Amino acid sequence: MKFSDEIINAYVDGELLGNEKIEFENMLEGDAELQKTLESLYALKAQLKNAYESVEPPAKPQYNAGNYRVAASAMFLLLTFAMGWFSAGVVHQQADVMVDAQNPGMRVIAEQPGKYILHISVRDKNKFKQILDQAEALMSSYQSNDQNIQLEIIANAGGLDLFRKDASPYVQRVKNLQKKYPNIKFVACSNAIERLQEQGIEPEFISAVSKDETAIDQVVKRIHQGWSYIKI
Repeated sequence: MKFSDEIINAYVDGELLGNEKIEFENMLEGDAELQKTLESLYALKAQLKNAYESVEPPAKPQYNAGNYRVAASAMFLLLTFAMGWFSAGVVHQQADVMVDAQNPGMRVIAEQPGKYILHISVRDKNKFKQILDQAEALMSSYQSNDQNIQLEIIANAGGLDLFRKDASPYVQRVKNLQKKYPNIKFVACSNAIERLQEQGIEPEFISAVSKDETAIDQVVKRIHQGWSYIKI
């Protein structure tokens, strides 16, 4: 099923509710193209937010529904071009968005050194290993050079299984990482948890995992704060 631009934008803005939201998220689980579209839109939204906050607002601005629709359409048109950032395999000259040449499956928004947010949204044992390997390599590299580092691993959708006691093949490894590197934060998306609960599933998580934030809010917040975003 193909969703309209309006539906996709409504989901990103948190305005899709009820059965429409459930249907969208069910389709999202198995639609890699839709997942990639959302990832790009989230990143673009964060960049636009950062840009607009540096602009002095006009006195008494007035908005109406028509203005909002135009803005939403313009954003989606911009997104269409932005998709090239992730597929070209090179750094876009006007944005800090790139694909790692050594690992095309890893998409990066590079900003401030020493602050990283790693994001996984798929149920894939190999990607689970990859994100933990990446986290450990970053932590080890910075610590061996006596440099400070802050790192968060955020999971949503199928990626949530990385942190579930009954589903993750890496429960002990996550625990070991948290014990070895106390400044790693593990975040399970609260929206994804809620969706499981709506299906009658009450997931049990590794004790080190935070469950209070949504993936999109945390990603947007960290990108705005200058953290480097790495999508596995």
